[in-house]
Amino acid sequence: MSTNHLDTPRASWMDSRAAFRRRLADRTVRERAKIAQENLIMAEPPGNARLEAFSDGVFAIAITLLVLDLKVPELEHVSPTALRAALLAQWPAYLGFLTSFLTILIIWVNHHGLFRQLTGHTRPLLFTNGLLLLVVTVIPFPTSLTSRFILTDGAGVAAVLYCATQLALALAFNVIWSAAYRGHLIQADVRSNYAQIRRGYRAGPLLYALATLLAYPYPLLGVGLCAGLAVFFAVLSYERQNPA
Repeated sequence: MSTNHLDTPRASWMDSRAAFRRRLADRTVRERAKIAQENLIMAEPPGNARLEAFSDGVFAIAITLLVLDLKVPELEHVSPTALRAALLAQWPAYLGFLTSFLTILIIWVNHHGLFRQLTGHTRPLLFTNGLLLLVVTVIPFPTSLTSRFILTDGAGVAAVLYCATQLALALAFNVIWSAAYRGHLIQADVRSNYAQIRRGYRAGPLLYALATLLAYPYPLLGVGLCAGLAVFFAVLSYERQNPA
């Protein structure tokens, strides 16, 4: 028998086998491309976009709830003089609203600034951020309490609760910053400035603790100190300051 007759079936079989392998490879490539596309669609936004969006919603609700403490005066006999006096008598509510509004605004600005310096997030960071949001949602309550009782015998208790809430906020920021550092999430240029930022964060709880201790015997002083500390944290920067 001629060798050509033997080689022809063998070549045909090898061609069929090669064609089957090509079809199998093409199918595998298509399936992998489909899975990759599905994963891309289902993936959450890059970085901390989703975390910040959720946090922004909580901040917005908390800052809106503050206005509920501003009440329309109820008068038995309506007159310009009576209405003017009633509105002026509510000055603690106005002051409390303004102070807490600015406090939440500053917290939001610092929260935004902090997460801009992070490369991503970890589970510990998510939970510590939730701790901060928990305290933020509580702010309207001590604000309302202080506004109502600051001119009464219960002013000391109300002021202590208000200052203690600010202390809890400062501690929560410290925990977030530590979680970000331990998770190696801080950008390199900010990491080199870690010591300076850390000193600013550590000063917060100590000063708020002092305000809390002073709040019972001196309610207005304690609340005023908290307002001053809010201004301090308003100018806190995560960027390295260049020497003049």
